[in-house]
Amino acid sequence: MLSRMSVMVADHNYSSLKDNLDDKKRRVQGSKDWVEKLVANTDRKTGKINQPLDEHLLGVARFTAEFCRKLPILHEKLPRLVNHEHLIRNTNESLFAWQNKAFKLALSLSEHSETHGFFGVNMASTGCGKTIGNARIMYALSNPKKGARLTIALGLRVLTLQTGKSFRKNLKLNDSQLAILVGGLAQKQLFEYNQNQTDDNTQIDDDNTLSRFGNESADCLIDEYVDSDNFDGVLDDLQLDTVIEDKSAWQLLASPIVTCTIDHLMQACECKRGGGYIAPMLRLFSGDLILDEPDDFDQNDMPALSRLVHLAGLFGSRVLLSSATLPPDMLYGLFQAYVAGRKIYNEQFGYGSPHISCAWFDENNAISKNCQTLDDFNQTHQTFIQKRGQFLQKQPIRRMAEILPINATYHGEKQAQFYQEIAKQLLSRAKKFHDNHHVTANNKNVSVGLIRMANIQPLMKIAQAMHQLQTLDESLNQNATSQNDTHFYLCCYHSQQVLALRNRLENRLDGVLNRHQFNADEFVKRQDIAQFIAKNPTKTNHVFIVLATPVAEVGRDHDYDWAMVEPSSMRSIIQLAGRVWRHRSELVASTPNIGIWQYNIRALTSRVQQNSQSAVFNKPGFESKQYLLDTHDMAELIEPTTLQKIDAMSRIQKPTMLNPKTSLVDLEHQVMADLMNNSQFNVVNAYFQDSQTSNRSHVHLSALTPFRAGRANIEYIVKPSDDTFKVYHSESVKEYTLYHANTLNSVIEPYEVPTNSPLVDVWLDSRLDDVLAELEQKFVELSSNSVVIRFSNVALAEHQSGYYFDERFGCWKKD
Repeated sequence: MLSRMSVMVADHNYSSLKDNLDDKKRRVQGSKDWVEKLVANTDRKTGKINQPLDEHLLGVARFTAEFCRKLPILHEKLPRLVNHEHLIRNTNESLFAWQNKAFKLALSLSEHSETHGFFGVNMASTGCGKTIGNARIMYALSNPKKGARLTIALGLRVLTLQTGKSFRKNLKLNDSQLAILVGGLAQKQLFEYNQNQTDDNTQIDDDNTLSRFGNESADCLIDEYVDSDNFDGVLDDLQLDTVIEDKSAWQLLASPIVTCTIDHLMQACECKRGGGYIAPMLRLFSGDLILDEPDDFDQNDMPALSRLVHLAGLFGSRVLLSSATLPPDMLYGLFQAYVAGRKIYNEQFGYGSPHISCAWFDENNAISKNCQTLDDFNQTHQTFIQKRGQFLQKQPIRRMAEILPINATYHGEKQAQFYQEIAKQLLSRAKKFHDNHHVTANNKNVSVGLIRMANIQPLMKIAQAMHQLQTLDESLNQNATSQNDTHFYLCCYHSQQVLALRNRLENRLDGVLNRHQFNADEFVKRQDIAQFIAKNPTKTNHVFIVLATPVAEVGRDHDYDWAMVEPSSMRSIIQLAGRVWRHRSELVASTPNIGIWQYNIRALTSRVQQNSQSAVFNKPGFESKQYLLDTHDMAELIEPTTLQKIDAMSRIQKPTMLNPKTSLVDLEHQVMADLMNNSQFNVVNAYFQDSQTSNRSHVHLSALTPFRAGRANIEYIVKPSDDTFKVYHSESVKEYTLYHANTLNSVIEPYEVPTNSPLVDVWLDSRLDDVLAELEQKFVELSSNSVVIRFSNVALAEHQSGYYFDERFGCWKKD
């Protein structure tokens, strides 16, 4: 393991030396000359080099040898968090009391886990202080004399920022103790702008935001921005400046605690060229790892996740997985990956065969067992899940669901009519949910609901149809007087919106949907509620709707009154349910507050096209050609008992007998079992299972199963101009500047959606030029064009016909 890391470091070091030459031609010629020297100076019979080649090669060899000697003591030399009172002392709050028990259990495992490893599972429910509990658990595991080094990896940038700021505030950690690594400067600046951060210590030097281009081996090891204090001199004793020249990577490595997006750590097992793997590898090698909500990733990301967990074991890290909805086979697969890695680590350090310290936590229980095999882990996990099931069963019903019939006939030539039928039914059903779940103040009935759809394109079709409706479907609600006394307010929330506008929308939603210490009178007076009610003062019922894709399922601390979901997976339904009454724990459901469409859009269209055998619960979802359901009728795919109480049990408890053709949740269990817990050789276990392969040493598997494959990767810049917009390719702007770059309005065409419905108004819309003007006033050091380049961008997938853009709704594909 150590020799492999040293070889990779030497390769990077030599690449960096070559990259310092003046130009590519000289580098290529230098490489040819070096190879010729190597051949000429090598004994053909023995393969030995007869004499030194040059000083560069000697320098690389000397450094590699020195680095190899220092690797085993890297743990001892890097900064750690020692005697931190806020992580040690017990909490007196009853809601978080489970943390004290968890801390005590972890403390008892500390010594054993140091030589045998640790694999933990935290399934505490949302709102129970799981994030702080995770830090306390991992701190307790660390050697109290040496202190702790923790890396908290999350899936979303905004969660990374929120978690880091929460840690600093609640655990009293300063900038030198905790670093926050985020995926880009613009997101961080917008986050701080929203949070009204004015502390100079949280600002970042951003002079070279758009200048990092060129040969990959010369790129920064961490091509992001780190919010932390300076660590001048901390790493001097290790003399790592040759390997890690970038100051951001230094800070990442030097900080005792780091919160980062998981993408940064993925470079340890995903990097194909350059030295991007060195810093995350050294981070894993020198500290412990917390993976927050790892089951939120697509099943296609599981191979990459298992590679990361394997490397964590191989580098000696202790690992904690944190989520209330972790499926068993995912855990089994990650445990096997971790054990295989830990075996290699123990062999290198002479610790013997590992008996992994395993522990399970929730707000009701904490148990542990030393596990050497999957059977050991499986048995204890099942015991824990049974106890958790008994605990959840005793909890009051807070989310109750019903199946919503969607009566719409798809017409290939009349798509507008199809979406109008659905739009009319959705608003009528929204009115019914509003009647049952609203707040009343000042003689106004107000509710905020979420309609979650699987994909952006049909979402935009339905949004446009809603804004043109003249009447509701009275067959779904016979109270015509009530309908005439109702007004709807609609906003669209998805990923294909310009960054500045999406940030503004999310910030406004954060304010509206914060129901902590809830008061109905205060809620109705909130600006983004009151000003829209004022536009329709004669109406009594005001229904506010967020029409969103899966971006609304995770990462946002929002509390809705009710929700409707176009189904794609049981996982998404459970995640969506967590946004209903999220802050109001005192509420108990006597009528459904969640509606699940009987069919999703793909099912409705494929049924008419006589293509019932196609997969419809995919992208997102678990269905595929290999795993096809017999029916796509949700009334048959979900058990009535599950509808009566939507919680995590169906996802964390696997039935003895699976019916993956007739049950949506069983399909998910089957897919996860075949992928993560398969006795046959596959793309997951091939990385770590067979010691005779070299899969850990090359990028074949990461090329086959890359992390977050298929994400939008073409960035465009949208600039307001004379009541319209000019569109530029980001790369062109970086090369020629905004003034000289060519416009691409054929790719993204400005388009104004007709909004002439007497029933529906646009909600939470903002003008792009107004938002950019505000940002100019905030960031006075930036020119107006710099503000546009940094904040007025959107990432899109390539589409042959191009996109439309309306600043109120974002971008969507042309037909």
